[in-house]
Amino acid sequence: MNLEADSTSFLPQRPLAAISRASRDGASVKDGLVRVALRPSLRTKLLAAFLVIEMLLVSVGAIGLLSLREADQRANQVVALQHKIEAYRQVQHDTLRQLYGVSAALALPNETTLAGALRQINQFGYDLDRVSFVAKDEVSLLNQLQEEYARFTAVVSHVIDLLRNGRVAQAQQSELAELGPLADKLERLTNQLVNRAEADMVAGIDANRQTYAKSQILVAAVAIASLVLTLVLGHAISRSVIDPVRTIHDGLNRIAAGDFTQRIEVPNRDELGELAAHVNSTCEELQQLYESLEEASRHKSQFLANMSHELRTPLNAVLGFSELLLDGIYGAPPEKMRSALERIQRNGRHLLGLINDVLDLSKIEAGQLRLSLADYSVEDLVGGVYTSVEALAAEKSLALRTAVPAGLPPARGDERRLAQALFNLVGNAIKFTDAGEVRIEVEAKGDYYMFSVQDTGPGIDEVDQAKIFEEFQQVDNSITKTKGGAGLGLAIVKRIVHMHGGRIWIESRLGHGARFSFLVPARLEQQAMPT
Repeated sequence: MNLEADSTSFLPQRPLAAISRASRDGASVKDGLVRVALRPSLRTKLLAAFLVIEMLLVSVGAIGLLSLREADQRANQVVALQHKIEAYRQVQHDTLRQLYGVSAALALPNETTLAGALRQINQFGYDLDRVSFVAKDEVSLLNQLQEEYARFTAVVSHVIDLLRNGRVAQAQQSELAELGPLADKLERLTNQLVNRAEADMVAGIDANRQTYAKSQILVAAVAIASLVLTLVLGHAISRSVIDPVRTIHDGLNRIAAGDFTQRIEVPNRDELGELAAHVNSTCEELQQLYESLEEASRHKSQFLANMSHELRTPLNAVLGFSELLLDGIYGAPPEKMRSALERIQRNGRHLLGLINDVLDLSKIEAGQLRLSLADYSVEDLVGGVYTSVEALAAEKSLALRTAVPAGLPPARGDERRLAQALFNLVGNAIKFTDAGEVRIEVEAKGDYYMFSVQDTGPGIDEVDQAKIFEEFQQVDNSITKTKGGAGLGLAIVKRIVHMHGGRIWIESRLGHGARFSFLVPARLEQQAMPT
């Protein structure tokens, strides 16, 4: 028959003051949520950050387009200057050709050469007019060139008329006095046109290079500024998200560890701040519930301790009188009565052991159980347990073996409590093993002793291994239900081992038996805090 305790039955009802306080806390949380709703949300912050980044990208693109546009304009200006230079060079070439042609015609005057020279002069005048119409930025210089060329044309026409009239001497005199200086002046003017255009082209190329360099610097500066601003903005946004998440994560870890006293401080006024407020509110409720559970646990432990004392007194009386009856103090009992008395003795001792377990567990939970530290012999401790369970193993025809190294130095601890822990482990092994053996082993591990109990029983599934060390917990299968038990023995063993500053564990597989081991210090000078 399993002893089960419903801890919820010991929970006190929440008073009206607590309910009203919770209502006020809920109202304050709602007010805080309303205030948080008025602040920019995390989504709004992220959208604003993305908008700023997009604006920076658009700015970089716009500046790049403007730089490309300016560079294209400069390139077009250079191309126009190149075309102008070509036109001016053509004018220069035609001017020289006209001068040489006129000189040749005057040197060998005849009607054919003179007529050809006049046609070339007139045709060149038309070409010069077209250049003047295109090159509007050189109007003054071209006007001067046209004026000088008109004078040159008039003088050439006058000289040709003189030659046609046979006045050769006067024609030669006019040629030397007027045509020579005009030809030199025309040549200088055309050279000046070409030089000025070339100078403009060189200046345009230099300006284009400077504009390109400035554009590079501007685009690079805007790109670097955008990168820095993006990094700063990203860092700020990430910190506003990651830091609160880490803070909340640490707070949840503390809550999971049972620390409900600290609060999560998140300066954000967005969803993360709202989440922190909810976590703090939940933490307060958990703290109140935890305190209520602790109080209920204390009441339960006190109740069990009191009931154990109250039950042990009449139970010891029942056991004592039944033993007297079996011993024949009041006369030899009949055979039928003896069988009943033996059943009373057996069940009474089982009930007394269960009451003692409940009393020990209650004392441990209440912090009232103190270890009696003294030197003890490991061999004697194992021998005492062996003697106590030898008859139980013999009843089931199980081989009970021990393996204790000889010459182990004396240990220090509570021998009675360690013997109780080892007895519980060996008793469980014998209870759940129907054939084979139970083996008790001791091994020195540096400054620790490891006690192990190995059996050839049915084994325990890995899923159930974690819960069997808790109070009133058993493996839920047909074997456990058949063997019985209250589920307190392993819980007491665990508490005793922890009070000695040690640890306990199990190694088992279904169908391959189980091995329970616990490790305790060889020399315990001070009782460890119970966990």
